[in-house]
Amino acid sequence: MSADEFDPAIERLFARAPAFADSAQFEAGVAAKLSKTSRFRTVALSGAGLIGGVIAVREVLNVNFNFTESSASASTGSQPVAQGLSMAGVDGAQAVQSLLDRLGLSGFDMSSMGGMQLFWATAGVLVALLAAGVVKLSQEI
Repeated sequence: MSADEFDPAIERLFARAPAFADSAQFEAGVAAKLSKTSRFRTVALSGAGLIGGVIAVREVLNVNFNFTESSASASTGSQPVAQGLSMAGVDGAQAVQSLLDRLGLSGFDMSSMGGMQLFWATAGVLVALLAAGVVKLSQEI
């Protein structure tokens, strides 16, 4: 048998699926397993989404970005921690601004944007990325 005759013969053999006596039971077992796995996956993802949503809402309600020093005095126990966090925020903002200056974007001032504006701008960018990912995923399916 030549190669030209062999390839079509193999294709014909693999094109026909053999029939087995228990194929109906096998299909029913696979369908049951897939539906069971699908239910578990749905419950797990719904639970994770609910927990993540609750945490996200709690964090959004508790967001308080304040990178400037306050003249109001805090309690003596929490003052060093609050001052350290404030200085870390100021140092981070200065580092980002110096990076922007080196890149030639000195007109883009990060400190002019308040904490909540920066949070919502970042959230908007993440939602746009999520939408782009959903569009790409829907095109692949």
